[in-house]
This record gives sequence, C-alpha cells and structure tokens, in this order.
Amino acid sequence: MFIYTKHALEKMDGLGLSRHEVEQAILQGMKWKETQSDKWHGQMSGIEVVFIPQEGNYFIITTYLARREK
Repeated sequence: MFIYTKHALEKMDGLGLSRHEVEQAILQGMKWKETQSDKWHGQMSGIEVVFIPQEGNYFIITTYLARREK
C-alpha cells in the first residue's frame, strides 16, 4: 500500500506527477538508503521519491525532479 503525506501530494500536483509515476519509481527505479535514517530514495525517468518502507507499506514523504549530473 502506498501512503502519501500531504506534502508529497502537493509536490506531485505542482510537478504534474501521477501516483503511477511515483509508485513506479519506488518499485522499479534505482533505490538507495540514507545513512543513519529510515528514509529511502527511488529514482526513475527523472523523478525522485523519498519514502519509508514499513511492514509492506510505502510512506511517501516527498517527490521532486531529479537533478542531472553535468
């Protein structure tokens, strides 16, 4: 189950991102965990999602467009 914070929903709306795009970034994208934190990042197709996985759920904290390396 995907659970969205109000902040995440506001960011998604502002960036024009759908729930499907965000969920695919978590399920199929490249993932890494923050050091000394429960937060994970998922990135796919220029979208980055910050989330916490817990007991089969994904708590989505925020979303943003991933920066490209120069």
